[in-house]
Amino acid sequence: MAYLPCSMGKHRHPGRNTNLYVGVLSDGDPLRGSGRLCPTHWREVEHSLSQFEVDTESGTLSDPSFEGLCLACLKPVHEGGSQVFLTSYPAKNERKDYWARLHESCDLGIPFLTLGATQ
Repeated sequence: MAYLPCSMGKHRHPGRNTNLYVGVLSDGDPLRGSGRLCPTHWREVEHSLSQFEVDTESGTLSDPSFEGLCLACLKPVHEGGSQVFLTSYPAKNERKDYWARLHESCDLGIPFLTLGATQ
Protein backbone atom coordinates (compact mmCIF):
# COMPACT_ATOMS: atom_id res chain seq x y z
CA MET A 1 0.00 0.00 0.00
CA ALA A 2 1.35 3.43 -0.89
CA TYR A 3 1.94 5.45 2.24
CA LEU A 4 1.00 8.76 0.57
CA PRO A 5 -2.12 9.05 -1.60
CA CYS A 6 -2.19 9.88 -5.32
CA SER A 7 -2.29 13.63 -6.02
CA MET A 8 -5.04 13.16 -8.62
CA GLY A 9 -8.02 12.21 -6.53
CA LYS A 10 -6.19 11.65 -3.25
CA HIS A 11 -7.07 7.95 -3.27
CA ARG A 12 -5.01 5.20 -1.69
CA HIS A 13 -3.72 2.42 -3.88
CA PRO A 14 -1.47 -0.63 -3.73
CA GLY A 15 2.05 -0.20 -4.99
CA ARG A 16 4.43 2.70 -5.34
CA ASN A 17 3.82 6.23 -6.52
CA THR A 18 5.62 8.03 -9.33
CA ASN A 19 6.95 11.37 -8.15
CA LEU A 20 6.60 14.15 -10.72
CA TYR A 21 8.23 17.60 -10.57
CA VAL A 22 7.49 20.47 -12.95
CA GLY A 23 8.98 23.87 -13.64
CA VAL A 24 7.37 26.40 -15.97
CA LEU A 25 9.64 29.19 -17.20
CA SER A 26 8.28 32.27 -18.92
CA ASP A 27 8.91 36.01 -18.94
CA GLY A 28 7.51 36.25 -15.42
CA ASP A 29 8.49 34.38 -12.29
CA PRO A 30 9.10 30.65 -12.66
CA LEU A 31 6.36 28.34 -11.38
CA ARG A 32 7.11 25.03 -9.72
CA GLY A 33 4.95 22.15 -8.63
CA SER A 34 5.13 18.49 -7.73
CA GLY A 35 2.92 15.53 -7.04
CA ARG A 36 2.62 11.79 -6.57
CA LEU A 37 0.80 9.58 -9.04
CA CYS A 38 -0.59 6.08 -8.66
CA PRO A 39 0.31 3.68 -11.51
CA THR A 40 -3.02 4.29 -13.32
CA HIS A 41 -2.75 8.08 -13.29
CA TRP A 42 0.97 7.94 -14.14
CA ARG A 43 0.19 5.93 -17.30
CA GLU A 44 -2.34 8.62 -18.34
CA VAL A 45 0.13 11.47 -17.77
CA GLU A 46 3.08 9.59 -19.29
CA HIS A 47 1.07 8.91 -22.44
CA SER A 48 0.75 12.66 -23.10
CA LEU A 49 4.41 13.30 -22.22
CA SER A 50 6.09 10.44 -24.09
CA GLN A 51 6.74 12.46 -27.27
CA PHE A 52 8.55 15.10 -25.20
CA GLU A 53 10.93 12.76 -23.36
CA VAL A 54 14.52 14.00 -23.41
CA ASP A 55 17.25 11.57 -24.43
CA THR A 56 19.75 11.83 -21.57
CA GLU A 57 22.79 11.11 -23.73
CA SER A 58 22.17 13.69 -26.47
CA GLY A 59 20.02 16.17 -24.53
CA THR A 60 17.46 16.26 -27.35
CA LEU A 61 13.87 15.09 -27.56
CA SER A 62 13.41 11.40 -28.24
CA ASP A 63 11.06 12.39 -31.09
CA PRO A 64 12.53 15.56 -32.72
CA SER A 65 9.35 16.14 -34.74
CA PHE A 66 7.69 17.39 -31.50
CA GLU A 67 10.32 20.07 -30.82
CA GLY A 68 8.71 23.51 -30.70
CA LEU A 69 5.18 22.13 -30.32
CA CYS A 70 2.90 23.08 -27.46
CA LEU A 71 2.58 20.36 -24.81
CA ALA A 72 -1.18 20.96 -24.52
CA CYS A 73 -2.45 21.53 -28.07
CA LEU A 74 0.46 20.14 -30.17
CA LYS A 75 0.51 23.28 -32.35
CA PRO A 76 3.74 25.21 -33.03
CA VAL A 77 4.82 27.84 -30.52
CA HIS A 78 6.35 30.60 -32.62
CA GLU A 79 6.84 33.50 -30.24
CA GLY A 80 6.32 33.91 -26.53
CA GLY A 81 4.95 31.06 -24.53
CA SER A 82 6.67 29.16 -21.77
CA GLN A 83 9.09 26.31 -21.45
CA VAL A 84 8.01 23.34 -19.36
CA PHE A 85 10.52 21.03 -17.69
CA LEU A 86 9.24 17.85 -16.06
CA THR A 87 11.13 15.18 -14.15
CA SER A 88 9.58 11.91 -13.07
CA TYR A 89 10.77 9.12 -10.87
CA PRO A 90 8.67 6.09 -11.81
CA ALA A 91 8.60 3.28 -9.28
CA LYS A 92 11.60 0.97 -9.74
CA ASN A 93 12.74 2.84 -12.88
CA GLU A 94 15.32 5.44 -13.72
CA ARG A 95 14.61 9.16 -13.77
CA LYS A 96 12.83 10.46 -16.88
CA ASP A 97 13.03 14.05 -18.09
CA TYR A 98 10.66 15.88 -20.41
CA TRP A 99 10.81 19.30 -22.09
CA ALA A 100 8.18 21.14 -24.11
CA ARG A 101 6.85 24.56 -25.01
CA LEU A 102 3.46 25.84 -23.85
CA HIS A 103 1.29 28.60 -25.32
CA GLU A 104 0.34 31.27 -22.80
CA SER A 105 -3.32 30.49 -23.47
CA CYS A 106 -2.95 26.71 -22.97
CA ASP A 107 -3.21 24.75 -19.73
CA LEU A 108 -0.71 22.07 -18.69
CA GLY A 109 -3.53 19.55 -18.42
CA ILE A 110 -2.21 18.12 -15.15
CA PRO A 111 -4.59 19.59 -12.54
CA PHE A 112 -2.55 19.16 -9.38
CA LEU A 113 0.51 20.72 -11.03
CA THR A 114 -1.21 23.85 -12.29
CA LEU A 115 -3.11 24.35 -9.03
CA GLY A 116 -0.19 23.48 -6.79
CA ALA A 117 2.49 25.50 -8.57
CA THR A 118 4.21 28.07 -6.40
CA GLN A 119 6.36 31.03 -7.22
